[in-house]
Amino acid sequence: MLSIREQVKKGKLVCPMTRQRLHFRENILETTDGHHQYAIKGGVPILLPQMGQEESDLEQERERMEREYAQLGRSSSLRALLSRLAVRSGDYRSRGAKEAFEQVIGGQGVGALCLTVGGGPLRMHPNLVNLNIGPFPNVDVVGDAYALPYGDGVVDAIYCEAVLEHLEFPERAVSEIYRVLHFGKQVFAATPFIQPFHGYPGHYQNFTLVGHRRLFERERAGFKILSAGVCVGPTVALLDTMVVFAREYLPSYLFSRIAANVLRLIFLPLRPLDFFLNRRSSAHILASSTYVHAVKAE
Repeated sequence: MLSIREQVKKGKLVCPMTRQRLHFRENILETTDGHHQYAIKGGVPILLPQMGQEESDLEQERERMEREYAQLGRSSSLRALLSRLAVRSGDYRSRGAKEAFEQVIGGQGVGALCLTVGGGPLRMHPNLVNLNIGPFPNVDVVGDAYALPYGDGVVDAIYCEAVLEHLEFPERAVSEIYRVLHFGKQVFAATPFIQPFHGYPGHYQNFTLVGHRRLFERERAGFKILSAGVCVGPTVALLDTMVVFAREYLPSYLFSRIAANVLRLIFLPLRPLDFFLNRRSSAHILASSTYVHAVKAE
């Protein structure tokens, strides 16, 4: 993973407002002309643009995200335990999605800048630099997907999963991804299709496979699509929906929570069904999420 100091030294990490180069001055990063300074907290640069009303609303959501992430980390409930078990057992994502991710991220050499837009609190690959709107665990750069703090064409690979549904204007984020990627370099994006409302900052839309492709295609965003398909399959979509139905709509708080946790426990061994269903051409009809693998073509 390319360190923050190396990113600054090579001129890759820049001011999100002016795109000027940055340099270290004590505990801040400062633009070349000295007009903009950005704090560094715990080794993490806070590279957010000045806030208008839209960014102010996003900041409030970011604070809510931080509180919920902290609560999840402290939770010892059955729900948290079952969620951790589900994560460890895997989501049985499709072979195509795995191969595309590995092609984008795994083959990068030493010194390559591989960026996760919306990364953390997990680090999906040791090569990845995690960028997110808040300083969550394993976040290396705090930045805005609408104004990525990177220069034009300086990033070697981008990974973006479970992010675009949370952005009111996802085309703006895709445009930024295109801008910062070097020509000939690739992006892997995975976005929900059949998933209930969730998370922060906001949840504005999910994408069909067709819609996901269109968001990146050359005529709209400039990318050449290399592959696209199901990421996480129909079984996970169905099971997650049933759990949320039990939690939100069954009578009484206690009964609904018990029922949801029982369903989580029952459904754990059924999740591997997607290993087989994802091979079907119709898997995208009820997929939990889809992926797009694209290149910034010359």
